[in-house]
Amino acid sequence: MLALGTALLLPSGPAAAATPAATAQGSAPPTATSAAHASADGAADASVTDITLITGDVVHLTRPAGAGTAKTGSAKTGSAKTGAGKADTTATVTVDRAPGARGIVRVQQFGGDTYVVPDEARSLLAAGKLDRRLFDVTALAAMGYDDAHTAGLPLIATWTKAARTARSLPAAPAGAGIVRTLPSIGGAALKADKKHARAFWTDLDPAADEAKPAETGTAKEARALDTANGIDKLWLDGRVSADLKDSVPQINAPQAWAEGYDGTGEKVAVLDTGVDDTHPDLKDRIVGEQSFVPGQTVADGNGHGTHTASTVAGSGAASGGDEKGVAPGAKLLVGKVLSDEGQGQDSWIIAGMEWAKAQGADVVSMSLGSDIPDDGTDPMSQAVDSLSADGGPLYVIAAGNSYGAGTIGSPGSARSALTVAAVDAADQRADFSSMGPLTGSYGLKPDLSAPGVDITAAAPGGGYQTMSGTSMATPHVAGAAAILKQRHPDWTAGRLKDALMSTSKVLDGYAPFEQGTGRVDVLAAVDSAVEATGSVDTAVYSWPHDAARPTTRTLTYTNSGKDPVTLKLATDTADTAYRLSASSVTVPAGGSSDVTLTLDPAGVPAGTTFSGQVLATDAATGKVVAHTGFALEKEQELYDYTVRLLGRDGKPTAGTVVLAQEGDPYPTQLAVDGERTLRLAPGTYMAYAEIDVPGDAPDSQGLAVLIDPETVLTKDTTVTLDASKARRVSAAVPHQRTELRQWHVDIARTFGDGQLVRDAAMLPLTYDTLYASPTKKVTDGSFSFVTRWRLGEQQVAVTGHGRDLDTTAQPGSTVTDGRSTLRTVYAGQGGAADYAGLDAKGKAVVVERGDAVSPAERAAAATAAGAKLLIVVNDGRGRLLESYADPDADYRDTPLTVVSVRQGEGARLIADAKGGRLTLSVGQRRFTRVVYDLLDQHDGTIPDRSLAYTPDPRRDLAKVAATYNGDRARNGGGFRYDIPAWGPGIGFTETESYPGTRTEYVSPEHGAGFWYEDHSVYDAAYSDQLLEERGGNDVFRPGRTYAVSWFGGITRPRLGIGYWGPNRSSYNDIQFNITPWTDGGAGHSGAMPAAEYDGNTTYAAYQGDTLIDQGVGRAGGIWDQPAKTLPYRLVLDSARDAADWRTSVRTHTEWNFVSGPLPAGVDQQDIGLLQLDYAVATDTAGNVPGGRLTRIGLASATQEWLDQVTTATSAKLSVSYDDGRTWRPTLLVKDGKGHWDTLILTPRKPGGFVSLKASASDGKGGSVSQEIIRAFGLK
Repeated sequence: MLALGTALLLPSGPAAAATPAATAQGSAPPTATSAAHASADGAADASVTDITLITGDVVHLTRPAGAGTAKTGSAKTGSAKTGAGKADTTATVTVDRAPGARGIVRVQQFGGDTYVVPDEARSLLAAGKLDRRLFDVTALAAMGYDDAHTAGLPLIATWTKAARTARSLPAAPAGAGIVRTLPSIGGAALKADKKHARAFWTDLDPAADEAKPAETGTAKEARALDTANGIDKLWLDGRVSADLKDSVPQINAPQAWAEGYDGTGEKVAVLDTGVDDTHPDLKDRIVGEQSFVPGQTVADGNGHGTHTASTVAGSGAASGGDEKGVAPGAKLLVGKVLSDEGQGQDSWIIAGMEWAKAQGADVVSMSLGSDIPDDGTDPMSQAVDSLSADGGPLYVIAAGNSYGAGTIGSPGSARSALTVAAVDAADQRADFSSMGPLTGSYGLKPDLSAPGVDITAAAPGGGYQTMSGTSMATPHVAGAAAILKQRHPDWTAGRLKDALMSTSKVLDGYAPFEQGTGRVDVLAAVDSAVEATGSVDTAVYSWPHDAARPTTRTLTYTNSGKDPVTLKLATDTADTAYRLSASSVTVPAGGSSDVTLTLDPAGVPAGTTFSGQVLATDAATGKVVAHTGFALEKEQELYDYTVRLLGRDGKPTAGTVVLAQEGDPYPTQLAVDGERTLRLAPGTYMAYAEIDVPGDAPDSQGLAVLIDPETVLTKDTTVTLDASKARRVSAAVPHQRTELRQWHVDIARTFGDGQLVRDAAMLPLTYDTLYASPTKKVTDGSFSFVTRWRLGEQQVAVTGHGRDLDTTAQPGSTVTDGRSTLRTVYAGQGGAADYAGLDAKGKAVVVERGDAVSPAERAAAATAAGAKLLIVVNDGRGRLLESYADPDADYRDTPLTVVSVRQGEGARLIADAKGGRLTLSVGQRRFTRVVYDLLDQHDGTIPDRSLAYTPDPRRDLAKVAATYNGDRARNGGGFRYDIPAWGPGIGFTETESYPGTRTEYVSPEHGAGFWYEDHSVYDAAYSDQLLEERGGNDVFRPGRTYAVSWFGGITRPRLGIGYWGPNRSSYNDIQFNITPWTDGGAGHSGAMPAAEYDGNTTYAAYQGDTLIDQGVGRAGGIWDQPAKTLPYRLVLDSARDAADWRTSVRTHTEWNFVSGPLPAGVDQQDIGLLQLDYAVATDTAGNVPGGRLTRIGLASATQEWLDQVTTATSAKLSVSYDDGRTWRPTLLVKDGKGHWDTLILTPRKPGGFVSLKASASDGKGGSVSQEIIRAFGLK
């Protein structure tokens, strides 16, 4: 079956693939998913998150939730901004392709996030027409854009120039609607219905469904979106997050009040999480409010908005005036642009900015933003600049809390924004405060600072709360701006900004890139007669600098006083590269004077990033009265980096080249048409491309993987990616007839600084040939090239005229078991009319693929004619894969068996069928009895030799004798994932049938790699995942035989490495997640995701004998425990329907353990719980013979992955033959450390059961007791 699915497995949180996204060359059951569950206390269980991409592809994200998660809710979080987030802890990613989608799906990992990129989007990404966040599944999940939380994908479209000037705006593409127009950016907010995402995508990019199957794969060249829609670029409408007693005096606001300036008459719009307008501090302050958050009123369900609003203009009434805001006389406009969860979409924020201006706001306070560094060209920044012009308000925006240099995101990156950093009460930089310069443009940000550490202000409900962040600093400046606007009502937003910046308190030891021009000083801004340009544009010099000339910037000094003022001018640096045209200037009363600042690149070395200030000192008083920020960026040396792309014929070709640089976590995708030259800094680079090429035969479709893993750029350099020199990559098992079920290629490059660039591509079976270019051995870091194949028995084996046909079973068709001999007829393109006068009943029908007849029409016509087998001859290169699932019947499989053959072989087949002289022998096998999991890895280099992998199963592979147990026939699905040393593994789940046995041959993993398996039981329709068993980390040795068992033994609660386990955090919180249905396989862990949260699984947690928490499900948490060592007890009860599950119908387990505070510097630590393992020789149905002696083995130790494993020192075991009503103790004989044995004489009672009650202790406070009702059966 078609390789429709792609999966990513990260060992940082072991978990299983979602569910069967597809089988290899068989019928594709719908993917089953399990919704995220939470226990009563909110501890999340491992779950599957579904995310529909704009291409219509559905990504299933399985992440082990809870473990490693820091406790949230601190009042000192401030402006916790959104974006890609921290390192992704995703366990697996499975992709279901959209109807009509073709080509490779790439699972990429860089910058800590996981991206899923279908090939059809790559060229648009390379052309800059799509926001890359649209494919960042880590960020999409974090933003709540998964399918469980939203039925539509929020987008922002910016119109083409033609669309902006048209008489009417464009209509939304199919499957989407315009939520609101955004005139400030020349665009609109859209919402694309996920159910119609494919229609949206094909309307947006009609080329997506036009290519024939064999012509897809790698994007050929940079493309634009369909101009008929008027869309120039499509962005994700991303989520943005919310980012006084002592701080107000710190900025000298009370002195301004004393002079009569408190913001009276001015309007300040606060765009935030809303407001508690009943709070005493805000009573009678609010003159307008509106919510832009769908389904939520302006009421503040978060607290952030109330805090910032009261910082601007709160009266302090609830504190006797102590917590008064900066501008208590100002009136407030409150726009709710962030939800009660503190999240907001870009379009909500833009709409709020437009509303604030329309309502007559003088100042707009925005304590929000993205944590993705930005250059000020995104939609929100464009809106700020557009709305600020022509008499618009001053937008005061938080710089962000991303700690490092170059981390300011949108909208604080907007040129006209007054971007605010944070200081503490001592005017020292807050360590969390984001710094400049702006990424890419080197723009001078932030603009100035304000208090943002431990700020106390109003909280919903009438009280107060203390918070920290640039979110807290921002409303201080907004209030200051309102006061200054009251003082100078005719001043524009730009002049207000300049005045606040130039009169701020200079912070010694900090450059403008760190804290702006200084800390805001309300009194100085109000009283000063002199203000200056706040900052000037950065002088940027690109390499080479041979012809670089000095840059001049004009500084304007304005005197609003009645007397002339003489200013002494100087820079704050002794460096002669920064020169003033005059050392002093006299500014006339009521007038202005200009001075020129010259920035000379000749005076600084390459690679200089500098920011400083020009200080203006009043000659009469000797005090600095104004200052202006400036900056210079002199790029380090750059050289030409030319990449050439050549096809199999050695001629220039087009494709997408990925370029990665050491030190930059985000590779660049380049559209290359033969050749492209970039200007790059010296360093180490990697370039690679995957391009479609002709295979070794006229009808063969190949993929060439072309890699230059290491180029050290020290001069102008050309890198050639040449497919004509690539070697063929293949795998085969000698003397075995097999077919390819799935395959992938994996490129991993770790630079010398530890930075990983990973690109793993699941290859559709449309490709029949793979090539890879030889490379030089890397000298710094590591490089690996991995090819992974799964081979199995041919599902539909067809033989005619003594030769075996190379057939490919089509997805959505039916494969059965058995053999038949069929005569053959030819039916043109397979439409209903082609069967006129043709006797096809009980025969094999040969047809030619053509666009005039769809797969569904072909299947329907052949079925109506009574055909037993449909053979479709491809009309292009490579293998043909088309889905024959019925789109009018919820994509159910067609009852007909359908296979395809390649073009050359098909021509001979057609000729024979037309002659009526061909009889075919057909053998079908739905589930393979043998699989080969093959892996060929090349480290350091791809050698210039044959890349054919032909292992001898007896010598080069491990043999796995696998048993899949069950007491009745069940549908199943599973896969074995190869996990390389660098982390992720990919693959997709294949359908299986239980009970049964299978012989599996496995390549040994390389280095620190291992194999990981996951298998699940499904209902008849594959719609529900009934039971999932996750395996351990398996290491196989060549030439050895291993016996493995799934769904066997005694099922009970047990911890395996497939799920996160009990742990304690540095907050003294204890979290636990006990998988209740683990089978007897080594290292396994099992769960029933569809049934564990319906009341059949419950937990209770005790400290000593005191019940402190209880809930439904297997996962929970105990919060805020005392910081001392104490005894705890955890109880888990589980039950399942005896009609569906014959054994282990009910369990009761109790664990006693001791836990205390963690060592200094440790954030989280696993808690060891004693486990109980049983060894009973049951058959595949879970039975032992009645009336005979049966050996029971018992073992007990803590989790095997712990650094220190504790084994039990004592144990007990009792048995029951009446479902636990009475118990009989057994005599346990110790046969090793933590191991015991006993023999029982089972009753001669076929159909009966044996229940077990066991306990074990380590003698140090750790113990476990467990009852398993109907642990195994009798026969």
